[in-house]
Amino acid sequence: MPRAIEVHELPGVEAALATRDPVACARQIADILAEGADRREVVHTAALASARHFAPAVPPPRALLALAASLDLAAKSTDPARPVVQACALAASEWRDEPLEAPAHAITGDEIHLGRSFLAAVRAADAPEADALFTGLLREGDERRLAGDVLFEACAQDLAGDGQKLPFAVGSWRLARTLDWGRGADLLRPAVRVAASVPQDFSDSSASLREAGRSRLDLELAARNVAPVDAVARNTFGIALSGGPDRVVADLVASLKRGRTPAGYADLIATTAAERLIGEPQALEPALFALAVRFVLGFSRTATHVLGVFQAARAVARVRAVAMPPPARISDPEIGLRDLEAAIEEREPVGAARLALGLVDATEPDAVARVLIRQAAIGDAHADGGRRLLYAAWATEFAKDAPAPVLASLAAVLARGPMSRAVADAL
Repeated sequence: MPRAIEVHELPGVEAALATRDPVACARQIADILAEGADRREVVHTAALASARHFAPAVPPPRALLALAASLDLAAKSTDPARPVVQACALAASEWRDEPLEAPAHAITGDEIHLGRSFLAAVRAADAPEADALFTGLLREGDERRLAGDVLFEACAQDLAGDGQKLPFAVGSWRLARTLDWGRGADLLRPAVRVAASVPQDFSDSSASLREAGRSRLDLELAARNVAPVDAVARNTFGIALSGGPDRVVADLVASLKRGRTPAGYADLIATTAAERLIGEPQALEPALFALAVRFVLGFSRTATHVLGVFQAARAVARVRAVAMPPPARISDPEIGLRDLEAAIEEREPVGAARLALGLVDATEPDAVARVLIRQAAIGDAHADGGRRLLYAAWATEFAKDAPAPVLASLAAVLARGPMSRAVADAL
C-alpha cells in the first residue's frame, strides 16, 4: 500500500530561489539551515519550487539534479550544508517566473496500457498527454517500477542534446526516491516534459535495434544473463571500441548472445568513460550517460534497458581515447591529499588525476573522495550548471567498484572546471 506523505514546504526557501541571485539565495539558504532547518526539507521545498517553475528544454536546466546530488554529497561531506547551499544557488540562477502547468487530470486505467500510451505520447512529442499518462502511473509515497521503466526506456532511446534526457530522468527519479516520493508526480513532471521535448534523435537506437535484429539477439533472454564479463570479453570490447560505434555494438550483441551480463558491460563502459574523461573534457556527458545506464540496469532487468548499454557504448566510442597518466608516487598520504587540493585549485587536471591515482593505492579511497567532495562543493554550482556536483555524487558512488579511474576522472573534472567561488566567499 502507498504511504501517506505530508510535505511541509519551508517558509523562505522559495523566496530565496526567486531572487534569481545565486549569492543572495545562498546567504538566505545558509541562514535557514543555520537556524536548524532539516536539509532534506530544504531540498524538498527547493525541488518542488524548481519543478513548479521549470522550463522544459534540451539540454535541460540542472538544478533538480544538483539538489538530488547535494543530499548524496552532504552525507559524505565535512560541511553538509555547503552542497545544499550550492544547489539552491544554482536553482536561483535558473529560476523563471512562469509556472510549468500540471495536467488538468491524471489518465488512469490498466498500467500496461498506460505505459505503452506514454511511450507513444513521448514519441509524438505530446508533452501534456505524456504528463497526464505518467501522473496516472504514479501513486503518492510509492515508487512505481513500471513508471520508471517506461520513462527510462523513452529517454535511453533519445540521444538529443548529447544524450542528456536519460541522466536528467535518472537524476530526477533519484531525487524523488531520496525524498520518499512525497509529491513525486510534481518532482518528475520536468523529466516527463523533457522526455517529450523536441528535438528528438532516435538514429542510434534504430541502428542498435537493427543490429540486434540482424543478429537475432533475444533481448528478453539477454536481460537475464549472468555470465561475468571476463578478461577475454574486456579485451575484445577494447578492440571493438577503437573501431567505432557500430563495431562496438556488434561486439556487445555477440557477447550478450554468449550469456554475458549487461550489467557487467554497463560497469565496463562507465569505467572506460571515466578513463577517457581524465584527458578528454568532451567525455563528461557520455560518462554521465553511462552512469545513468548503470542505475537503470540496477533498477530493473527489463529487456529494453539492454538497449541503453548499446547507447552508452556508442557515446563512449565517439570520445577521443587518451592514455591514462601514470600515478604519482605518494610517500606521505596526508601531504598527497594536500597536493591534490592544490593541483585542483591551480587548474592542473593531469597533475590532479595522477595524484588521485597514486593516493588510491596509498590510502583509503574514501579519504580521496572526501577531499574531492569538498572541492566540488566549494566551486560555484551556477558557474557550470551543477555538473561538478552531479558527477561528484555519481562518481563517488561508482568509486566503490572502480576507485582509481573514477576518482582520477573526478579530480580532472574539478581541476578543469571554472574556479568561480562567489557563493563560498559570501558565506
